[in-house]
Amino acid sequence: MTRPFVSTLPTSGFLALGSAGFRPLRQVQGTSVVSLGVQRRPSRWMRRSLAPMRLEFPAGFGASTTSVYYPRGSLAVQQYLNEGGWFELEERTTAYNDARQHALERLRESAAEAGALAVVDVRIRRGKFGQALSAIEFTALGTAIGSDRYDLDDSASIPLVSLTGGDFRKLVASGIWPLGLVGGTSVGYVVSGYRTKFARFRFSRRSLWNQEYEDYTRGFMDARLHAAGRLRVEAHAVGATGVIGIEVGRERQQQSGDNLLVTVDMLGNAIAPIEQGAPAEVTYALALGKA
Repeated sequence: MTRPFVSTLPTSGFLALGSAGFRPLRQVQGTSVVSLGVQRRPSRWMRRSLAPMRLEFPAGFGASTTSVYYPRGSLAVQQYLNEGGWFELEERTTAYNDARQHALERLRESAAEAGALAVVDVRIRRGKFGQALSAIEFTALGTAIGSDRYDLDDSASIPLVSLTGGDFRKLVASGIWPLGLVGGTSVGYVVSGYRTKFARFRFSRRSLWNQEYEDYTRGFMDARLHAAGRLRVEAHAVGATGVIGIEVGRERQQQSGDNLLVTVDMLGNAIAPIEQGAPAEVTYALALGKA
């Protein structure tokens, strides 16, 4: 009796793969649990370094001195009045990216043991590890597939994709081969400025107006740009001509003093034509419906 396979595929994905000559082998998984190291956050002294310098000059007959404010650089006074800023937490950012890469590598190793050609319908779950207060867990789950029509070279890496079975079939039928999942994570600390603090203060007049929290907006924008930059680096490393189906994950945690801890994840499928090499530029197709 043939041993039944186990997969994450829905009915439509299973039938689409079968019509293209692919067959599911088994469900595969990769996990990584990483303990977060000590991370220094922006100090009060660092934020006060943006303050303009106060210089005392003689004011003339009958007066002692007058105060003149000399800005340390362009936009220094504006930065001081707002006193907001965004700082990437390097230790925590590195931990998140390493955990994702380790989980995907273990998923690839499990697929290789099954003799897989590729892994489709990959789903990644990220969160805190319940048994440890300062640890995070990345788990990647997908379906390993094989084929009698296609075969990988010995030097080729097994592609891991979040595409469904139907999308994988359409991609291969169009002469495009998925190279694997690429991603990037950025963890940033948003320092709330005076304008944001006053706007959030319930009894202030500014809290009655429609207004933008500029510090929070800039924090999320900078975190997304840093995450996209890391995704681009990974895409170049695998020789991709494009990244499709990008999913964007966002997480925010309120900190003391109206400050904010933001985490932005980006994950997409790197692709390239089967018969062509990869050009230098990497393009993006953002799946807005999944953001």
